[in-house]
Amino acid sequence: MKLKLLFVAFITGFTIHAQGYKPCVTDSMMKIALHNEPSLIHNIEMFRVYVDSVMANSVSKKEAEIRRIPVVVHIMHTGGSNNISDEQIHDAIRIINEDFRKLNADTLDVIQDFQPIYADIGVEFKLAKLDPDGKCTKGITRTYTQLTNDAGENVKELVGWNPRMYLNIWVVSNIASGAGGYSYLPGSAPNNDGNAGIVIRASQFGSIGLSSSGNVSSRSMTHEIGHYLGLPHTWGGSNDNNLDENCDIDDGIEDTPNTKGSSQSCNVYQNSCGSLDNVQNFMDYSSCGKMYTEGQKTRMRSALDFGQPWHLAARNNLYTDENLMLTGTHPDYESIDCIANIDFMSSSAFTCYGQMTDWQNLSSNYDSALSYLWTFEGGTPSSSSEENPSVSYENPGIYPVTLSITTAGGENSKTIENAIYVQDQSSAIIAPANKNFYSNPFSNSMDNSEDWYNSDNLEGSSWEWNTLSSNSNGGSIRIKSDDFVDPGPRKAYSATYDLSDVSAPCYMYYDYAYARKDAESSDRFQVQITDDCGQNWSTRVNKSTDNLTTIDANIFFTFNPTINMWKEQRVSLNPFVGSSNVQASFIMEGSGGNFLYIDHIRFGVPNLSTEEFIIENLHFRVNPNPNNGNARIEFNLLKNEKIELVLVDILGNKIFHSELNYRAGQYQVDLNTLKPNLNSGMYYIIYKIGNHQGTKQIVVL
Repeated sequence: MKLKLLFVAFITGFTIHAQGYKPCVTDSMMKIALHNEPSLIHNIEMFRVYVDSVMANSVSKKEAEIRRIPVVVHIMHTGGSNNISDEQIHDAIRIINEDFRKLNADTLDVIQDFQPIYADIGVEFKLAKLDPDGKCTKGITRTYTQLTNDAGENVKELVGWNPRMYLNIWVVSNIASGAGGYSYLPGSAPNNDGNAGIVIRASQFGSIGLSSSGNVSSRSMTHEIGHYLGLPHTWGGSNDNNLDENCDIDDGIEDTPNTKGSSQSCNVYQNSCGSLDNVQNFMDYSSCGKMYTEGQKTRMRSALDFGQPWHLAARNNLYTDENLMLTGTHPDYESIDCIANIDFMSSSAFTCYGQMTDWQNLSSNYDSALSYLWTFEGGTPSSSSEENPSVSYENPGIYPVTLSITTAGGENSKTIENAIYVQDQSSAIIAPANKNFYSNPFSNSMDNSEDWYNSDNLEGSSWEWNTLSSNSNGGSIRIKSDDFVDPGPRKAYSATYDLSDVSAPCYMYYDYAYARKDAESSDRFQVQITDDCGQNWSTRVNKSTDNLTTIDANIFFTFNPTINMWKEQRVSLNPFVGSSNVQASFIMEGSGGNFLYIDHIRFGVPNLSTEEFIIENLHFRVNPNPNNGNARIEFNLLKNEKIELVLVDILGNKIFHSELNYRAGQYQVDLNTLKPNLNSGMYYIIYKIGNHQGTKQIVVL
């Protein structure tokens, strides 16, 4: 019919319109994918030709074999309520099974005009019982990530199972586009369709928990699976519903009338394109979706028949007997009890002695535990059988924590070596102060009050000291998300600072440099501040890839920034003025990015202009003085500067004059290299930085 018009609508017009709430952004996401990966057009055209042929020759069958699709649900959470319950997941699976088998309780509410074409799709969905490695699973994974708050294709980089074997569903807190969910039609997902699956908000997943029983929320998954199985919106492939031009597009399905589409309304007798609209169709944006048509059934089942060996997410493998056995979803598969996948977290990665720390069990893959056993070295208590215990520590140090869980499937345990950092509150550095990384700050010892703490226990790279690239003539710290193995945030905690004697306005400055590796780089960087030993954190910087980069170009190989590739970031510390125990955390999360460098941190900068603060912390001196011509001129630069040095004798005669550019850092310049063999006498060295000028007397014996 008008299927070719539908295809053209998908691959042209890449503008995304922001017109308020959108339940779904499948069309927009497809257009972005096709723009970035034009080879996908070939996949879509093959699918179009195949489905066009099937539908042209199809005789609708009221009865058809039941096809079962293995499902894995990936919960992307931050340890709170967005780590939704198994019950909410099972409820969502129940709803889609009812909707696709025409078993939903509101079947009789479909108006009589469409009852004759109201279809049982003959497709069922079952949570996997075996993972891609053949291990026992409940078909649910749980990943701690801040990306859940700004999700899209980025979460798929963290976790995903073979899309030829499973329907992947990523449940997130918020989708970056503002949508409730999205999926790709067959063949159109990025990575040669390897990113196939559904991204959906937890608030529109099922009817309980964070979601609700309202039609839009509880039926969003049904809508998105329709896309996954090849269905466009009922008005066709435009970005938006309720447009006049939608009457000229159509969805390519014979028994779904042309429509402009609805907008969370339910006028079941709406006539927008010259005939009665199928407002109650799941692929509309109405608030009363209840049905699929026989034509949509034919198209979806055709999508399940379609696939080529090179398609990473060919749907025709999902329901085969072999795949159902491999995923543990075959009716003949005898399920077993699983051992727990151990994971846990604390209310803070560091604490102060005498302060209670709460530990939360985040383990998954089991129904109930026979026992819990926590072991807290250095803690009180030193062990606990509670699921979520609280512990205090009396002595500063870095301590491991172990959790063992016994289930009907067996016992499993996990130890995090550097699980908790107990601070020595008496060692706070008096602000204002600056930190340049001349030595490795991550000794994870208690011997140096200026040491930083790297809390990461995830596989893959984390924050590291680096001497190759610096903006302070010393070293820097850096991190590269492309080298992450386990997903999750990598955190570097600064030393503690005493801001008791600092007045507002007060700031922290740091220099940074960052480059994308390629167009797929997806990172998020945050700076958080605490003044209560990590009980509460205030996010002061929150940057994603696009506003974190300090150069325009992508750098595929190792990024080593030159001096002009660094930027300065200012962070207000006004809420923490007067506090004696202030600390910063630098948090990196994501995938596929090149190095981020951090250097030259100035903490607790008082109410001075930048130049005044630089001069106040210049610490310009001559040592030793008097001397025999072998003195050192010492100074400290808080940023890259040009320094003018002039040496004159007691009569004002100029002995030497130099102008040199220095990078931020501490310097010692030998007087003898500036002017060898100075005669005995009194001299004055005049130094000038910007508009500031100072003088020091030098006595040569």
